[in-house]
Amino acid sequence: MSLSRRSLLRGAALAGAGLALPSLAACGADAASAGGRTTVRLTYGAISVPKTRGVFVKTLADQGIDVEWIGPFPNHAPTLQAVATDTADFSFGGSSTPADQAIISGNKLVYVAYATTTPRLSSILVLPQSGIASVKDLAGRNVAVNKAGLGEFLLVAALEKYGVPRESVTFTYLNPPDAAPAFGSGKVDAWAIWSGPQELAEVQYGAKRLFVDGDELERQIDFPSYLVREDYAKKNPDVIRKVIAAYKAEADWANANPAEAQKIGNEVSKYPQAVVDKLVQQNVQTNWSLIDDKAVADLQYGADWLADRKVLSRKITIAGHAVKL
Repeated sequence: MSLSRRSLLRGAALAGAGLALPSLAACGADAASAGGRTTVRLTYGAISVPKTRGVFVKTLADQGIDVEWIGPFPNHAPTLQAVATDTADFSFGGSSTPADQAIISGNKLVYVAYATTTPRLSSILVLPQSGIASVKDLAGRNVAVNKAGLGEFLLVAALEKYGVPRESVTFTYLNPPDAAPAFGSGKVDAWAIWSGPQELAEVQYGAKRLFVDGDELERQIDFPSYLVREDYAKKNPDVIRKVIAAYKAEADWANANPAEAQKIGNEVSKYPQAVVDKLVQQNVQTNWSLIDDKAVADLQYGADWLADRKVLSRKITIAGHAVKL
C-alpha cells in the first residue's frame, strides 16, 4: 500500500528573558464580553482531537465563544498565512520555526502560547535499501525537508553534530503530502519529519529512524506554538486566555488517555492498526502554557540557534513578538 497524499495530509497534523513583554491584562473589553457572543476562527489539521471529540467546542460555547473551524491545513506555515491575512484568528499549534520566519518576513503576529514535548520523536528517516547507515552517509544524498520548518532544522542539526558539510547534502524542499511519495519511491534518499507521518512511513515503507531529536539533541529547539495577529491580541485578551485554556485541557486529556485520543484521531486518519499502536506506545506528552518568562527564554534560544545556522533569515527578538496574558 502506498503512502498517499491524502494520508499524509491527515498525518501531517497529528502530530500541537530580560526584556519586558507587553501585558494585555489591562486592555479594553474583548469581543466576548462586549454585549453578546463572539465567534473565534480556529485553524486545524486534518486530524484534530479538539475538533472531533466535541468537548472543546462545548467548553468554549459555555463561555459565550462559538468556534468556526478553518482548514484543514497540512502544517503550520499556511495557518500562519491565514492568520496574517485575517482569514483565521489562531494558528494551529505547530512548529515555532516557520512562525519565527513569518514574523521576520513582516507579518504582524505574536506568540500567545507554546508547548514542550516529551519524548521528542521527530526524526530523519531512511529506507532499508538506501545504504544509509549513519548521518555521515547523507553526504552526496538529497533529503526532503519543509523549508524554514522543523524538517530543515532537524537536518541542519544532524549534519552539524556529525560534521557533515551542509553543502554536501541536497535540501529538497517539500511539504509532507509531497515528501511522502517522493521518499517512498526513492526520489529522495531521506526525509526529516515529525511524529504521525513518521510512524505511517515506518509501517508502510519499512522506514528506519536515522537521527531522532530527543536522542541526539540536549535541548528542544522547535516548539509547538499558537500565534494570533497583534491587533487581535490587543482587542481580545480574554478570548485568547479561554481558547488556550481549552486547548490545554484537550492536550492534558490526550496525555492521560493516549489510546482513546488516538482512537478519536483514527476516525479521520484510518491508519493501519500498527500505526495507531506505535503512536499509543510512544505516548508523547505535550504540555501547553501561556507565554511567560520561561516560554520567552525557550523560544529565544531556539530562534537564536536557527538564525545562527541560517535556517532563519535573520535574528528575531521574541520578547517583542510575544504577549503575556
